[in-house]
Amino acid sequence: MRYRFSTPLPLLLLSVVLTGCLPSSCNRVEPRDITAADSTSRALALSMPVDTLEIDFVTDFDRDDFVNPRTVLFAADGDLLVSDTRSHVIHRLDGEGEIESSTAMPDAIPYLAGAAGDTMWVFSPRDRAVHRFEGGERRSRVDLDLGAGDERALQWVIRTETGFVSKVLDDSDGNRIAFHDKEGAVVRRVDLSEATWRYAGLLRSRGSDIISLSGFLPWVFRPDSTGLDSTRLSGFDSPMLARTLQFERGSTNQPPLLSGSSALAGDWMFLLNMRPGWLHIDVYDADFVLRYVLTQPDPGFNKEYYPTDIAVRQVGEREFELAVTLIEPVPGVERYRWTMPERDFE
Repeated sequence: MRYRFSTPLPLLLLSVVLTGCLPSSCNRVEPRDITAADSTSRALALSMPVDTLEIDFVTDFDRDDFVNPRTVLFAADGDLLVSDTRSHVIHRLDGEGEIESSTAMPDAIPYLAGAAGDTMWVFSPRDRAVHRFEGGERRSRVDLDLGAGDERALQWVIRTETGFVSKVLDDSDGNRIAFHDKEGAVVRRVDLSEATWRYAGLLRSRGSDIISLSGFLPWVFRPDSTGLDSTRLSGFDSPMLARTLQFERGSTNQPPLLSGSSALAGDWMFLLNMRPGWLHIDVYDADFVLRYVLTQPDPGFNKEYYPTDIAVRQVGEREFELAVTLIEPVPGVERYRWTMPERDFE
């Protein structure tokens, strides 16, 4: 069976949450069955102490051009780059959380694809192109070969040292991950053979290692020269795992959103675990085993809390800075600091 998402990319994950069942609103008599593997992961997750992040800032904007922050990256100097897909603007925030500059892209729906030095790459699914900016000025454009495909196809793109990597989920032209050169031509393509919904999620890179996330399953996928390697996240837990199993069995019509985004820093993967009510970040080691669980100070329940993206950078041997964008209860950015405790994982 093939599953087709007809919702435009900017609204896909939000619409899944709003049309599906959230932990705060599920029928409490729903089945609670989960798989044996999920039970093992839950036991590991429950054994983890929860570390508290330190707040750098929480923004308090009231601007017409800051209404739908969807992607965030750290710039080389520690500033934050935030794309707003409704106002078609990329904002640069300084260390105090103030908007230092704004770059308008009225002809595009901007998603940050990469940043290095004073350069940023912005993917626009509307025109299937990556735009390169230096010092806030648009310098060039690369048109990506993403296939003929349906205009409603889901598209993700990241920049790499050798060019770009794309993921396209398109029932009419096939689901695939493609490696592109710096001119946008396809160098290699990996076909994704299973149901579309299993692959819906962001792309991330760690050197030459490409990680394809699934927002609806506790798995990561890694394309390589032989095909696609899949790895289950060991220690992932969510109150929505029972509903995922129901969907796979065909007893419900929408998969729940389990994770909204992820960021790689050093040997670690930081995963935005979607828990309506508060910030919940899982930290996995290089083997995708859960090692730390993070939350914000005084995480009082707020069922309107809805984060959209996460960025992380390592600033010391065990020191990290994290940024989270959110659209509810108000559009904004939260920036945190965290020192990784030393623990024995044997």
